[in-house]
Amino acid sequence: MIDLLVSIIGECWSILVESAPYVLFGFFVAGILKAYLPEKVVARHLGGRNALSVLKASLFGIPLPLCSCGVIPATIELRKQGASKGASAAFLVSVPETGVDSIAITWALLDPIMTVVRPVASFFTATVTGLLMNRLPEDIQPSTKGEAKEPGCG
Repeated sequence: MIDLLVSIIGECWSILVESAPYVLFGFFVAGILKAYLPEKVVARHLGGRNALSVLKASLFGIPLPLCSCGVIPATIELRKQGASKGASAAFLVSVPETGVDSIAITWALLDPIMTVVRPVASFFTATVTGLLMNRLPEDIQPSTKGEAKEPGCG
C-alpha cells in the first residue's frame, strides 16, 4: 500500500515538473499582456458582446505559442482587462489548438493540407464557441435577501 502511495506521489511530481514550464510561460504572457496591452484597447476590441469581438479574439489567439495550461492565466488577464465572455472563450479555445510552433510541426510531420486545415478549424471552433457564449445570459446577481435572481427581474 505504501509503495502504491509513493508511486502516485512520484507520478504527480513528474507531471508537475513536466507542466511547470508551460504554466510559467502562460504567466509570463499574462504579465506581458498586463504590462503592454492597455485595458482600454482590450475593452474596445474584445469587450463587446458581438461577433466582431469574438472574431478578433479567435484571430488573436491562433498564432500564440501557448499550451492548454499556459492559456488559462492569459485568458484570465484578458477577462480582467475587459474582454467579454464570448471573446475570452474564443481566445481560450483558439490558442491551444494552434500556434506558430504547432503549425510548423504540423508542416513537418503531416502535410501542407493539414497545415492549412488546422488553423482554419481552430478559428472556426473558437468563433462558434465565442458566439455561443455571447448568447448565454449574464451572470445571476444575488438579491438583497440572499436569493439568486436573474438580471432584469424585480
